[in-house]
Amino acid sequence: MQQNEKFKDWLFRYQYMYRSRRTEKSKSRFLSALVTDISEMRDDVQVIAYNRDEKDASKNVYVGDIQKADRIICTYYDTPIRHFGPYVLFDRKEQEKRTTWFIMVSSVLLILAGIAATLLYMRYAAGAIDLISVQTVGIALAYGVYFYLLGKITKGLPNRRTAVRNTSSVLTLLAMIDQTKGGKTAFAFVDEGSFGESGLDAMLTPQNQRAKIFFLDCVGADAPLHVIGNDVSKAKLLELGIDHQSSDGKINYIFSAKTVEKEQKMQFYLDKADLGRKNVNMENITKVMELCR
Repeated sequence: MQQNEKFKDWLFRYQYMYRSRRTEKSKSRFLSALVTDISEMRDDVQVIAYNRDEKDASKNVYVGDIQKADRIICTYYDTPIRHFGPYVLFDRKEQEKRTTWFIMVSSVLLILAGIAATLLYMRYAAGAIDLISVQTVGIALAYGVYFYLLGKITKGLPNRRTAVRNTSSVLTLLAMIDQTKGGKTAFAFVDEGSFGESGLDAMLTPQNQRAKIFFLDCVGADAPLHVIGNDVSKAKLLELGIDHQSSDGKINYIFSAKTVEKEQKMQFYLDKADLGRKNVNMENITKVMELCR
């Protein structure tokens, strides 16, 4: 797929202007831009909130009739928290452990730095503290910034390099929406996909149980494409050279990843270098669009 002007515009804005989608504010900015872009192509877009009993309600974006569609192509849009090591697909416990360790280590290091800075100041500070001096105001501001940063770190810092995970999948869905006509296919951008399946579960209802579900993740990575699921064309997979594994589950997963055998089981992963790339793999995106055509 060639990068036309519309796709280049999406790539720039979602990679740089709306790349962080972690807080309520940043998600709202992203959703506003996303709905505006989709509305320029079709008018059957809606934003559905769920988990309303929580402080910040989560939101899914649906394009088309999500209840009556024969198939639903979806991906998550929220930003993952920084973590140690690679991103291991389909292993949420391992990812949770890597993320927790990153938060703990970062928090401890910042606390130690704060203690060291305080001791250093107390050692070299001269005389009594003047409450209305410029020095006192500066110290108060420094502590304010310090505790602000500490609060951010203890909650988890969002990964700001999101071109691969998962802006590339968002762009792929936008390109599909631009080219897909008719009401047989619906699309969904789900929340909370980087650390759980709440958004995906909120989309699945008794009314759309018959629909085929295709879930995209990191499709723009510079790694081989894989499909896990049964509702795919074997002829297209062979033609496009995409690795395939059958599954007993309802959801068909389409993703890019490297592989390694661990404990006699195939593990899919993307390392830090893969996740930090600024360019998306257009060849993979083209293959995904052709597979879902």
